[in-house]
Amino acid sequence: MERLLRKPRSPREVSFLELFFDLAIIFALTQIAQRFLRDFGWENSVQTLILLAAIWSLWVAGALMTDWFNPDEPYVHLLTIAGMFGGLLVAAAVPDAFAGHGFVFAGTYVAVNLGRHLANVRTLGGHPLQEQMQRSAIWCGVSAIPWLTGAFLPATPRLVCWSVAIVLDYLGVTVGRPVPGIGQTGEGYVRLVGEHIAERYRQIFIISLGVLILVSGISLSGTRLDIVRLLAFAIAFANAVLLLWSWFLPRGLNLADTIDRQPRRALRTSHIHVVGLAGIVVTAMGDQILITRPLGETRTPWSAAIIAGPFLFLAGRALYAWTVFRRPAWRAPVGMLVLAAISPGLLLLPPLAVAVVVNLVLLGVVLSYRHIQLGPVVTAVGSRLERLLRKREHPREISFHELFFDLAMIFALSRLSQRVLNDFGLVNLAETLVLFCAIWWVWVATAWSTDWFNPEEPYLQRLIIGIMFAGLLMAAAVPNAFGEHGLLFAGAYAAIHIVRGLVIVPALRGHPLQARSARVLIWFGISAVAWVVGALLPPLPQLVLWAVAVAVDGVSAWLGWPVPRLTRPQAHLRVIGEHIAERYRQVYIIALGELVLVSGLVYSGTGFDTIRTLAFTIAFANAVLMLWSYFLPRGRDLGTAVNTTAPRTAVAAAYCHGLMVAAAVVTAVGAEMLIRRPLGETRVAWVLIIIGGIVLHVIARTVYGVVMFEARRPWRGPVALGVIAAITPGLLAAPLLVVAGALNIVLLCLVLSYRTAKVAPSAAVST
Repeated sequence: MERLLRKPRSPREVSFLELFFDLAIIFALTQIAQRFLRDFGWENSVQTLILLAAIWSLWVAGALMTDWFNPDEPYVHLLTIAGMFGGLLVAAAVPDAFAGHGFVFAGTYVAVNLGRHLANVRTLGGHPLQEQMQRSAIWCGVSAIPWLTGAFLPATPRLVCWSVAIVLDYLGVTVGRPVPGIGQTGEGYVRLVGEHIAERYRQIFIISLGVLILVSGISLSGTRLDIVRLLAFAIAFANAVLLLWSWFLPRGLNLADTIDRQPRRALRTSHIHVVGLAGIVVTAMGDQILITRPLGETRTPWSAAIIAGPFLFLAGRALYAWTVFRRPAWRAPVGMLVLAAISPGLLLLPPLAVAVVVNLVLLGVVLSYRHIQLGPVVTAVGSRLERLLRKREHPREISFHELFFDLAMIFALSRLSQRVLNDFGLVNLAETLVLFCAIWWVWVATAWSTDWFNPEEPYLQRLIIGIMFAGLLMAAAVPNAFGEHGLLFAGAYAAIHIVRGLVIVPALRGHPLQARSARVLIWFGISAVAWVVGALLPPLPQLVLWAVAVAVDGVSAWLGWPVPRLTRPQAHLRVIGEHIAERYRQVYIIALGELVLVSGLVYSGTGFDTIRTLAFTIAFANAVLMLWSYFLPRGRDLGTAVNTTAPRTAVAAAYCHGLMVAAAVVTAVGAEMLIRRPLGETRVAWVLIIIGGIVLHVIARTVYGVVMFEARRPWRGPVALGVIAAITPGLLAAPLLVVAGALNIVLLCLVLSYRTAKVAPSAAVST
């Protein structure tokens, strides 16, 4: 029990499993947005809001559990993974939840909610927190009746039953779930730790905004990428940035302190965030309309959708400020009034014009917040140079701009996996590899920039946002990067690195870091020539020249970007180990989130028969095993390895993680084929793709242990590769379901072998 429950006031960093759990919300919100887009009618809108409220309730329950319980305990691992899998099933059932898949949605929702609390009641025997779990289980059992009853009724009575059920769930949390005969649990046992739960809310909000990026990017990628649609995409991206800024302003609102002072109020107002979440979902729907039909036929429902998203979001922002901070919020309501006042005229305009006006209103709200400062805030002092250099007091802390930037990787990796899925030829695989390397280097260079420099400085934040936009253009150009969109891909890539250098180098005037940034700029300028020239050539010479450019970028980084007459002090190449390790960890989890997203979307579109459900389960288990194998054995610390070794270790870490992210992309391709054709026709290329994803992961994981932690006896990975090689001839003729199942068994054995490995104090480990 002492290991299972967190100690009061103990430090509570967000664990890797919590971030992985949160990524399921991207799939869920994508499903919700698509359901809204399918039908603008009132009945469908109310139905969809009920489904959204249920999904948010699942997330809140999971977040509270990892605040009370130790997320490093196997019991909590099991409940979190089970809750995530159940949440994915619930999200997959969203499109037809009020049709043929009602029982899948309601049954899974009840199983996750009620099952979690019953398991906790059994586990917490004799502990005061058991009473809290007993009351929660009783309330969930009561609401389960209308949930399950409604699943067997037609659409309209089902809506009534499920409305009653969700009201019971939310009301129970609001009033503290009282039950006669069971007393209230002492506040010391249910107290939330503000720092942890505030970070969880911040994280889920930023991840939710990732839905806007994903939906907008996919919509753009499916068009001709003409100037009008590129402008529409820029407006949609600006909309997401404005929503991001408006939520975190004004400066000085400290959610962590508020939760620490009023834990029960924070617990009972946790569901208020669903209003802002609804605004994000409707905004995603409006972005899809904006990009696909920017100047097309004007329809009132389309314009109304583009207006309604930000309107709902501002409503959620105002409720959040009032219920959580007890502050009168007039700026967001004024923005709502402005939108309401001008909406009659906007309904007659094309989507592009409507979105521009709405963004101007949001910009006015954001600017009204920027000069407000509440509570104790560290004031930026010193010159621009002093403010730009990263502060070292909190080296591991990741800014919200960095997490927001990372979410663009989900869209980029999804485009790469779709490119592979469309053509298994060697030429296409080589082309995709070059494109992946370019996208990966954009992420690495940006991660290093936010490690060397202060990401809280507005000067750098604007640069990050600009790089993110250009990176999204690169990702949108991936399908035809070796065709008509080659210049867009190459131009965006070159612009990212050159503009970054042109911004950073002058700002570092007089500092030793200026020489390093100048060297980086020179080398990326050299490779930019090859990128742009290659885009003007036919596909084969284009591939050769771009491969040379990628090699130049990678080798120059390894060598420290040498330039004659510019000094190369190695100390200035050193990054902060804790921060860069957290960044690598975060992007790898996000890459696995892309695997989960692809699997969920395919499963939702192919039906819920037993075989495909089993295939989806295997694909999900694959992602979980890859995640665990990355973090095992316990006791290793990448941050320490980076801090205590040569500066090139950080570059080596970039190569290793690039291999692991590439393995996640290949595995996502295999997962899509697995779910679509689990027992159908078998082709050698399909089997090799599924095998290749696991093989690449094992190789990358083994190299990671050897290079980063100086593993002396790396036998586990080679043994796993030997087993896979031995069974491959038999798997080539087997159905994909059998292939994936066999490989998961091998991966499970590898993970179990890592769990028993012991790490020496020097971090050397038998890998």
